[in-house]
Amino acid sequence: MPSEPIEAEFALPPILSQAQEEEYRTLDQEGPLSYDHALAQKDRFAHDDDPEAQKSASNTVIGFPNDEKLTVDDLAAQYRKEGFKLVEFESGKGENPREWGNGKKWFVTLAASFLCLAVALGSSIITGDMEGAAEDLHAQQEIINLTVTCFVLGFGLGPLFFAPISEVVGRKPVYSVSMFFYFIFTLPSALAKNSATLVIGRQLAGIAASAPMTNVGGTIADIWSVEERGIPMAIFSGTIFLGPCLGPIFGGWIGERAGWRWIYWVLFIVVGLAFIFTLFVPETYAPIILKKKAARLRKETGDDSHNTLAEMERIPFATSMKIALTRPLIMMFKEPIVLFMSFCTFSSTSFFQYRKN
Repeated sequence: MPSEPIEAEFALPPILSQAQEEEYRTLDQEGPLSYDHALAQKDRFAHDDDPEAQKSASNTVIGFPNDEKLTVDDLAAQYRKEGFKLVEFESGKGENPREWGNGKKWFVTLAASFLCLAVALGSSIITGDMEGAAEDLHAQQEIINLTVTCFVLGFGLGPLFFAPISEVVGRKPVYSVSMFFYFIFTLPSALAKNSATLVIGRQLAGIAASAPMTNVGGTIADIWSVEERGIPMAIFSGTIFLGPCLGPIFGGWIGERAGWRWIYWVLFIVVGLAFIFTLFVPETYAPIILKKKAARLRKETGDDSHNTLAEMERIPFATSMKIALTRPLIMMFKEPIVLFMSFCTFSSTSFFQYRKN
């Protein structure tokens, strides 16, 4: 649930009620719903050049009293009055990820957490033999150190695109594409004949590997209710912090016995296994599951009135990208705690780098 604050997933007692969480799963939007929002959606889409957006404009609810607040149920009721058949999960049929058996839920949880572990390991395992790479490639140590810097830098760039894309195509395709390219771009580093290949390969691998770090929390929230989420979230969080701790230990042992290239080959194998897991992890994002169900019903019945609430109230992809790209900057300058922590991180990193030099 990209709109749900991350602290809402960990807090006890829960920040969001069960009803509020269900609203997020049904219709993921910025801010509270209002009748003005529906009118604004209609006006914005009506001037959009995209045919799909214009179709959405023609379907947008009209006739609401101005300034009156509404719930998702109110919005759905109004659409039904206008003749639309809103597609929802049918209880007891296993369509809703929250109704899956514990075995399936734990498989998804552990598989998704393994993706994070593979990414976190990748950020630090190469530190096991940085000197060997510098000597073998006849490069300065500072250049080889960039293999860590560029990889971690990718963690900040990738989510700006992977987060909004996951809301459009779902979590499973994003995981598969992300881990596939992470797998592919790890190979140049293992085969590198010069430092440029090594650094560029790591930069591309870091960008590709960033999706699990930002989306796995949402996957766990998709399948576990608020009351059940504590242990799965702890496991997911543990893999993020455990990876950078285990990486240097494994990397040092491998580098001492087999050389720096084998560190990359082992990482290549681990990422390959993680990619295989993505092929078997089912889709968990409720709006995408319902969207596929609605498309199937339209095809089977020939009735175009089968739609999901998320489809009726969708925003253009360009707008989603704009929100994703501007939100970090807005939070940086409007949230004191974010600005303070960013300044402290930058200052401490700069200080230790200065002392090192």
